[in-house]
Parts: sequence; C-alpha cells; structure tokens
Amino acid sequence: MKNLKAIAIIAAAAATMCSCGPKDPGLKDAYKNYFKIGVAVTGRNIADSLTSEMILKEFNSITAENCMKPGELHPAPGVWNFEEADKIADFCRANGIKMRGHNLVWHSQFATWMFQAHDENGNPIVERDEKGDTVFVEQRVFGRRRPQGQPGQAPQFQPGQMPQFETVMVPKYVAASKEEFYDSLHAHINTVVNRYKDVIYCWDVVNEAMSDANNLEATYEESFRKSQAYQLCGDEFIKNAFIWAHEADPNAGLFYNDYSAWTPSKRTYIYNMVKKLQSEGAPITGIGMQGHYNIYDNPTLEDFETAIKMYLELVDDLQITEFDIRINEEAGGQLQFSRGEGQVYTEEIQAKQQQKYADLFEILRKYKNNISCVTFWNVNDSVSWLGANNFPLLFDKDNQRKAVYYTVRDFKNQK
Repeated sequence: MKNLKAIAIIAAAAATMCSCGPKDPGLKDAYKNYFKIGVAVTGRNIADSLTSEMILKEFNSITAENCMKPGELHPAPGVWNFEEADKIADFCRANGIKMRGHNLVWHSQFATWMFQAHDENGNPIVERDEKGDTVFVEQRVFGRRRPQGQPGQAPQFQPGQMPQFETVMVPKYVAASKEEFYDSLHAHINTVVNRYKDVIYCWDVVNEAMSDANNLEATYEESFRKSQAYQLCGDEFIKNAFIWAHEADPNAGLFYNDYSAWTPSKRTYIYNMVKKLQSEGAPITGIGMQGHYNIYDNPTLEDFETAIKMYLELVDDLQITEFDIRINEEAGGQLQFSRGEGQVYTEEIQAKQQQKYADLFEILRKYKNNISCVTFWNVNDSVSWLGANNFPLLFDKDNQRKAVYYTVRDFKNQK
C-alpha cells in the first residue's frame, strides 16, 4: 500500500526531530481525530519517571497488563490483592487518563478457587479416600516466581520471561456446583467493576473463550474452548458475566476479547457466539481483536478487514486490544513461543515490520467511526511478553523510538 522506500526516508527524517514541543506530537496527538492510542502497563512502568513521562506523552488509554486478571486480584476466597491495580488506577486518575479493564473472566490466570466447594470458614473442601486421607492428583501448571500458597493463586511472570509448564501434585478438591460458581463470579465482578468504575471506561468482560480449532465446519458447541467454566456452565457463563458487569456499571463498554480474531474460523466462532448471546439478552457492546501479529501473513489484510466488517454487523465498537507485531512467523496469544534468540533486526526485517504496521493502521483509520481504541501490548521491546528479541513494539529496549514509530505516527506525511 505504501512505498517502503518513502516510509524509510520519512522515518529517518522524523528521527532527527526534537523530542519535545508541538512539532513532535505523541501518538495520541497524531490520532486525536481517529481513536485513542493505548498501552498495557505494570506498576513498575508507572513508577519509573522516564517511562511514565513517555506514557503520558504518547498514550491516552491504559490497560493493566496483569494485575486486574481474576487470579491476580482475587487469589482466594476473601483475599484481594488490590495494591498494584490501585496504583495504576490512581496514576490514571491523577493524570486524567481513562483505563480499559482487563479482564473479568479468563480461563488462564483465573480465580480457580471458584470451581471448588468451600466450608463455612472459606476453606476448600478436599476429597478423601476410604482411609480418610487427602486425595492428590497431578496438575499441569505454569512455572512461577513464587509458590502457590493458596488454591487458585495465579502464576506470575517476570517481564519477557518465557512461561514454563511443570507437573505438580495437588489436593483434589470437592467441585463447586454451578450455582456456587456463579455466586463467587457474580460477587467478584460486582466488587471489581464498582471499585474502578470511575476510571475504567470499558471492560474485557470475557477473554479467549473460543476454540483454536481451525475448523469452519465446527458445530456451535465445538467452537468453544473447553475451559472449566464452559464444562460447568456451557455458554451461559459468558452471558451472565456480561449481565453482571452491566448491572455494576451501566455506562461501561463491555467487550468480548480474543486473539486470532481475524481468521476465518475464529471470527466465525466469535460472530456466532456474540449474535446468539445478544439475542438472549447479553449486553455485549464491543469486540476486542487482540492483535499479536507477525510481519508475514498473520493477519492477511483481506481477512483482517473482513473480520472488522463482520463484527460491525453485531456491535458499533471495535478495539485492537493487544497490538504487537513480532518479526518471526509465530503469532497469536498462546503462551508457548520462541523467545527470538538469534533473530536479527535487519533493515529488510524493519522494512517488513514498517509495512505491516502501515497497512494495518491504514485499515483501522478507514473504520475510525467504529474503532475507539488501539492498545499496544507493553511499553517497549524489553518488557514485552514476547521478549526483546522479537522486536514487536514501536519503542526499543531502551525506550527509544524505532523507525516504525514514525511510520505509525506520521501517516499524514506518507501520502
């Protein structure tokens, strides 16, 4: 769509500009007539003065990368970890920035204690054998930087650290009934949404509920990820989560969010699910296309735009919620991937990445009336969940603007 040589020349010229003043707008300023430009952050990002200054210059929407996920925020019955989430929310309040809430329901980093029955003291009830001894079972979990002291405590990762799987023996707990699970989930959603409703303008209510199966012939039931919530409740848990989020904050945008949402199979799964649940009263007002793309054919431009058109048949609000473009052929939101060791950010690779960002942003600008925010997933390459050697973002490991930054920002000069 755009001549790569011209883009490279413009980027080089822009890189010589002063880093302050009206001649050097931030991303949010360049896109003020299009959509918000957001970023995912951690408490460490906003605590660093140089990084927080850059965040305030470039972005006008903030997502907490991990600390608002259910397992992080609510690791056990009656136990809440609000500290880091509150710090990010207070940073946004102090600086007049609104937040995206991420997220209320997810199969990973979830408050899995909700699937367990508890006694009157809030302790999980363990299954016992005929001798009265605790029954243990194998459980495959992510490696953690701290022990899981409480059932359901979520894995935590260092920035850019590769999650590792391990098998551990854990007590087998008595399963919660669907009603008990719903009681816990409803209370969680009500507490969290009400706590942050003054600063959060939209929520990823349900995250990644659809299957990765690449099968356009899949039945409706086959299109779902077979998570614990789905196995217990079917698709009803999705509808209820949206209803309860709307009850807690009738003014918030409520999004279903997923990766690979451009592919023919998953966009069909998402479309059919949203359409059905909307007809049953689920207040799904937006769809989040995560991103997590690569510089090659993920996504294809035709499929990307086709997905946007499909979703706009159902909702008026779309967002790119977790934008990054890695330089290898991997893509998607799966937690196992290469760290990019040995990858070299050559001029050719840089040009491909610039072209991909340019092409995708051109499509996004075309639909500016229905796209409310584009959120980059992390501040710079060094803290990206993909690792610095995948070079996925607009800022390098030292927080310096890359050439691709100017490709995105200075689109008006590239015509």
